[in-house]
Amino acid sequence: MVIKVPIDKSKAIKRFAFFVILLLVFTLMVIQPQLFTKSSSTGFIKVAGFIGSFIFIIGAAFIAQKVFNKKPGLVIDNEGIADGSLGVMFPKLSWAQVTEIRHLESNGDHFIKVTIKDPEKYMATELNPLKRKMLEMNYNTLRTPVNIAASRLKIDFQELYTLIKSKREEFKNN
Repeated sequence: MVIKVPIDKSKAIKRFAFFVILLLVFTLMVIQPQLFTKSSSTGFIKVAGFIGSFIFIIGAAFIAQKVFNKKPGLVIDNEGIADGSLGVMFPKLSWAQVTEIRHLESNGDHFIKVTIKDPEKYMATELNPLKRKMLEMNYNTLRTPVNIAASRLKIDFQELYTLIKSKREEFKNN
């Protein structure tokens, strides 16, 4: 049985709107810099506007990709789990690799830490350098590359945590 958990797009939509508003402000800094300073020197304001516009165009594009993405945030089946809770689908992790599943909480957000047998080997299977870097950052902070951002999924945390633990137990008992 395959369980596909969708991403909670409401937060992404709010972030997208916020980024678009900031993009408009920074664009206005480029077009009408005199609105942001009382002096006649507007060079710094224009440069800040260009830099801000560039950053927020990239951010808005990244978030828009999450909003319009139809892929599930998490796929759980009898063979393993594939995490896409951050809007990026990582390589599927087989239940045989999982050694521990724990609940982490940070700043009010709930995460599921999945400890695996050979994290270096798992990270090496990711061919995309940006995704691999994200896995490495998770590994350096949590000692595991797999960290499921439950708050970004459209499911109750406790339900998700119980589901993942029970699927792993099913695998261990077979």
